[in-house]
Amino acid sequence: MQIKSVRSALITNYEVLRLLEESQEAQKQVQKHDSSVEYPEHLRTVQFELTEYLKETPCSTQTPEQISNFMEAISKFELTKAEKLQILNLRPKSTVEIYLLIEECEERFTEEDLEQMLTSILHTLPRDDDYEEEEGEEEEEAMDED
Repeated sequence: MQIKSVRSALITNYEVLRLLEESQEAQKQVQKHDSSVEYPEHLRTVQFELTEYLKETPCSTQTPEQISNFMEAISKFELTKAEKLQILNLRPKSTVEIYLLIEECEERFTEEDLEQMLTSILHTLPRDDDYEEEEGEEEEEAMDED
């Protein structure tokens, strides 16, 4: 097998999830009109498993507007495309998590820069699990009081 043209691009988990959903819907439509068309079972399994996994990650609640706002807010920091992608996919909630995602973070950014970055992330990319964690903390506090 020979690769005729090499094209690679970084895409977000959000884009992967949307692509998978569109692909699965297109496959259903094709099979609806022509029942003789069959897709490999392994392909369907991978699509299903990956879709289920991505639905449990922060990308499942992202919107194009949030992504656009995030890219605009984070543009003032000199981050590589890969670093922006990791931040977008993982949605860090602390500066410690940011340190893990950015190469040579200590040399490139001050603590104040990281706090501003974290504020931008938390503001533009709200997480659904923040609410769940708050509920869990309240339950723990109630149990401690008893």
